[in-house]
Amino acid sequence: MYLVLLIVGAGFIVLSLVLGEALPFEGVGGAFFRPIVIAVTLTVTGGVGLILAPMWGSYLAFPFAAAAGLFAGFLLYRFVILPLQRIEHTSSHDKQALIGSTAKVVLGIPQGGFGKIKYNVTGAFVTSPAKSEDGIEIKKDTEVVIAYIKNNAYYVRERSAGITAPMEMPNTN
Repeated sequence: MYLVLLIVGAGFIVLSLVLGEALPFEGVGGAFFRPIVIAVTLTVTGGVGLILAPMWGSYLAFPFAAAAGLFAGFLLYRFVILPLQRIEHTSSHDKQALIGSTAKVVLGIPQGGFGKIKYNVTGAFVTSPAKSEDGIEIKKDTEVVIAYIKNNAYYVRERSAGITAPMEMPNTN
């Protein structure tokens, strides 16, 4: 019985890692019932059961194995899944609000091609694909201004004396 739990759980973990986003399933009946949490619970229950059953017998080992599996599932949910969900929700931002903001080219933008920019959103740095608004080459580490966003590509131009980011409040001290 424990070997079956271990194999099914481990197989499901491998399957979910291989297929990843191809099978988007967020869980039913509550957030704890996600496939990865269930798979970890089964795997740990099977593994602990295999270890304890020879010493204690299958029936006596089961409550401890099940408790260990549930505890492992809880830890996974509490310390991995929930923080990742929070990051996912806070990283979504209003892209149109970024127009006029400054960014830094982290992967050079070739003439007519795409590169990558890094910009700050609510205290976190985010990278996005970028293209020169004028189709010219922009070298790495150049400060740019986001001109517009089209099809998830950020069209930028080099920041110069005449082009500034949105106005900031002057320091009156």
